[in-house]
Amino acid sequence: MKLAILSCSPNCYSTRRLRQAAEVRGHTVRVLNTMRFAIDLRPG
Repeated sequence: MKLAILSCSPNCYSTRRLRQAAEVRGHTVRVLNTMRFAIDLRPG
């Protein structure tokens, strides 16, 4: 499964542990820094 972790601090301990735990279970993980992008949500 492909997973994305949203984190404003990609190198903090908890983010690293989440990534490590997911990778041990065979998931592909990307950590996305929330300070570097925006999400536009629209109804519909």
